[in-house]
Amino acid sequence: MINSKKLLTSLSAGVCLMSALIAPSTQASVISVSPDTIVSVSADGDESSVGTVNSGPLSSSELIVRERKNTSQESLRIATFFDFDLSYLTASDVNNNAFSAVFSIDFVSTVNTKNAMGVLLGEVESAWTDTAGSLPLYEWADLSTNQTTVVDDVKTATFDTYTLDVTSTIQDWVNGVSDNYGFVLFADSTVYQGAGFDNAALVVNVPAPSTIAIFGLALVGLSFARKAKK
Repeated sequence: MINSKKLLTSLSAGVCLMSALIAPSTQASVISVSPDTIVSVSADGDESSVGTVNSGPLSSSELIVRERKNTSQESLRIATFFDFDLSYLTASDVNNNAFSAVFSIDFVSTVNTKNAMGVLLGEVESAWTDTAGSLPLYEWADLSTNQTTVVDDVKTATFDTYTLDVTSTIQDWVNGVSDNYGFVLFADSTVYQGAGFDNAALVVNVPAPSTIAIFGLALVGLSFARKAKK
């Protein structure tokens, strides 16, 4: 027969052991993912063509944002669409209180040092691919939602890595609250200016129980088993 006093002592010790082991030992997997698809389009493009996309001095950059005061110069008005594969994330991952997601990008070049221009990140609201017939349209940039400033002013900003918290967006996409049509990078005004960016990435912090926490649970179970035999 199990001694109730000993069992209570064992239970208390076990709970303390779990608390000590689990609370401080939750580990996180930090995963950095590059865009799955990147498509730069100009204002003269359509679903079957990205347009002429005259990137000029920004041609060596992965992601391009360019504008003109004269809006009829459509080949010089460029936005870049990109998306991330989130198939490795589950609802359990993103709904954990410790989950986080950050968009990171390197600002590397400008067209000139004369005109002020901000760069925005928006959530695309329509499905697209990098294949003719379903390419994204330049006009979709203005129609994007949750627009957030990446660089306030490319004229005065330093070439550096810029980050944005996109945790809620990733949670909504993984939970099916909204569709994952990716992001668009675009200018906030029609001026003679442009900016080039490299190394776009989604950096996610996915909490996971550590091996030592699991080992702690095993010890508690073993403790109860031994007490039950006495």
